[in-house]
Amino acid sequence: MASHGVPRTSAGSERPTGKGREAELQKIQEYRTLVDKVNTKMHEKNYTTEVLQLTTQLLEWNPEYYTIWNHRRRLLRHFFDHGNPNNKNNNHNNETDTSHIQNHLTTDLTFLIPLLRKFPKCYWIWNYRLWLLSEASRLLPPPTTYKLWQQELALVGKMLSIDSRNFHGWGYRRKVVAAMEELSPQIDASSTDDRSSMTEAEFEYTTRMIKNNLSNFSAWHRRSKLIPRLLDERNASFDERCGFLDE
Repeated sequence: MASHGVPRTSAGSERPTGKGREAELQKIQEYRTLVDKVNTKMHEKNYTTEVLQLTTQLLEWNPEYYTIWNHRRRLLRHFFDHGNPNNKNNNHNNETDTSHIQNHLTTDLTFLIPLLRKFPKCYWIWNYRLWLLSEASRLLPPPTTYKLWQQELALVGKMLSIDSRNFHGWGYRRKVVAAMEELSPQIDASSTDDRSSMTEAEFEYTTRMIKNNLSNFSAWHRRSKLIPRLLDERNASFDERCGFLDE
């Protein structure tokens, strides 16, 4: 993991010499200058889209620098609370504010996709992405938020199709499903707990993933957590439970 904002390097990698070494030192200096610039502007509470773009550059360089993710959260929270920083007239209405917030959230979710492809096991990317969606649940109408979570479930499905044993992805999928189940009754007031449950669908998903790779221990673990809930939702008798576990 990165330490104090310095990207990790392979211990066994050979250090460049000559012009290569000069280029490396220049990149390090550029990185440190950018870090200092961002930290200074945040200390001065200079919450602008320009600073947001600077954090984008830093995170593309080093996504394990968790302080910069926190800076980005503070910037977005400021934008959410005070409206569009580019709107000099500062005119607010609910529809405009909602559109502005959704714009920021979807833009940031899109920004993270290439990072996830490049660093699929970087905890801070997954953590920040979950924060964005939690903000959507807090600030946007339930139908709009539910669509974002649905898109997220599709995304994590694609990620797991590439690396089916990525435990970050499996843990993230569990949180996405939980959020969708919580939102479902708000979308359809007539839905019941059973109808909003995704247990059956998730159980079938683990079945497919295990058939593709029998040694997918993340899928087995997820399945083991689903089984008790699945049997409860089916109102399974003692004999039915025994028969299910014997299969």
